[in-house]
Amino acid sequence: MGLGDRHQKKDVEAALRRAEACGLKVKHDRNGHRWGYVVCCPCDNKYVRVYCTPRSTGDEAKKIDDFTKHHRGCA
Repeated sequence: MGLGDRHQKKDVEAALRRAEACGLKVKHDRNGHRWGYVVCCPCDNKYVRVYCTPRSTGDEAKKIDDFTKHHRGCA
């Protein structure tokens, strides 16, 4: 992720960094309410959407961490 690709919410940004550290791909594409994706390439391109302004930043971060936990061994 580049410097301009950071998520504005600290909890979500930290979860995105943890996903990258585990080998998952973080794609920032800013389309409407969507900030981007966390992608697991070896798993048949499974992904989780990341939103710009989630209702709960803690829930959004937990969603990313859960996806990372289930796909960490694939990368």
